[in-house]
Amino acid sequence: MGASLSSIGACMCGKGIISINSARYLFQENIGEGGFSYIDLIEDLKSGGNFALKRIVCHDEKAKEDALQEVHFCRMLNHENIITLIDHCIKNKGNLIEVWLVLPFYKNGSLYDKYQHLAAKKENLDKKEVLSIFHGVCKGIEQFHQSDPPLAHRDLKPANVLLSDENTPIIMDLGSVAHARVEINSFKEAQSMQDLAAERCTMPYRAPELFQVSVPSIIDEKVDIWSLGCILFSLMFLEGPFDQIWMRKDSVALAVQNGNIPFPKNNQYPTAYLDLVRSLMEIESSKRPSILSVIEQIENLT
Repeated sequence: MGASLSSIGACMCGKGIISINSARYLFQENIGEGGFSYIDLIEDLKSGGNFALKRIVCHDEKAKEDALQEVHFCRMLNHENIITLIDHCIKNKGNLIEVWLVLPFYKNGSLYDKYQHLAAKKENLDKKEVLSIFHGVCKGIEQFHQSDPPLAHRDLKPANVLLSDENTPIIMDLGSVAHARVEINSFKEAQSMQDLAAERCTMPYRAPELFQVSVPSIIDEKVDIWSLGCILFSLMFLEGPFDQIWMRKDSVALAVQNGNIPFPKNNQYPTAYLDLVRSLMEIESSKRPSILSVIEQIENLT
């Protein structure tokens, strides 16, 4: 599988000029790849502007439908803190289909990239910047949770938050987005939800109820609130609360379900910041605040 995906990527790189609907672009370089997608840097031949091209490789009709769902949600969720879709098209490549998304290019990269840069210099974000970035991420998530019906992102993590030139956070990668509220009434439904979470929700930022789905239960948008707690922790300490456990290949599931948040000793953050993280990362999802309550708490701290 990996070889065939690599060959598709290599084929793309050799083309130079590509057409997407009525626009023509010059391929610059591959800047990232995931399980079944590639991100390329492309230049608009008309304007000279740079864009990111996300190419999603679809091996069957279900994968194509999922990719087009990402297109749908990008179009639907129009907000300054959510990635904008410039254009999209479907490309047939032999037995495979690729769905192409033209997206803005942010040269500052993601929050994860910023953390790496700061850690190398032994620097941290100041308290004001922590709250400013986190507030922007929460305002983006508000659009998901306040939709009718409510939506959940389900894969919030520093690598999925880009930063504009003005340091505005932009939530990206809407491939995991789904209707937020799912009733679980059988073991089969529970297993299906666990499998979906394992596929689409990055483990160190995954809510505890997605590791062990109860029967009966309702999975809802509070999964994002947990992930927001992990992101706030990461803004303060340049890594998520369970990143080290994951890197050591210890059990993230066990650590998450234990509910112990590993705040560094002698950290310099006010108690209110730590309490906010704790409230977002309540093991019992019903005890976590709504996104509107989270935004209100942040605004009271500024």
